[in-house]
Amino acid sequence: MEKKSQDERRSTERVAISSQKPVYIQTTLDGTEVGLFVEDLSVGGAGLICPEDTDALNAGNRLPDCTLVLPNVGRIPLQAIIRWRLWPKVGLQFDSINDDARQQIARFLQQNRSRA
Repeated sequence: MEKKSQDERRSTERVAISSQKPVYIQTTLDGTEVGLFVEDLSVGGAGLICPEDTDALNAGNRLPDCTLVLPNVGRIPLQAIIRWRLWPKVGLQFDSINDDARQQIARFLQQNRSRA
C-alpha cells in the first residue's frame, strides 16, 4: 500500500458507522442518483463503500452536489473531493462545509461514540 504524504492524511479522527443506523452520501454519478454507504465518518470527510466501480470516483474528482444523510439528524448538503479509491472503498474530504453542518456532524459523531 502506498504511504500517504502529510497533506493526504486525514486531519480528524473517523468514527465507524453502525449498519443498524446507516449513514449515506447521496450524489449523482454518471447521470444516475446514488446513495453510497458511509463506513466511517468525521467532520472532515468519510470513507464510503461503493458497489460499482466508476471513473467518476477517481482520486482528485469533485462531487459538487452531495447530501450527507444522518439518522435522527437529517440531510446536510455539502461538496466533496475524492482523496483515494481502492475499490470498493473511496475516501472523501468534505469541501466548503459550513459551521452549522460541521457542528451537526460533530454532535452525531459524539452521540455515536457514547453508544459504542
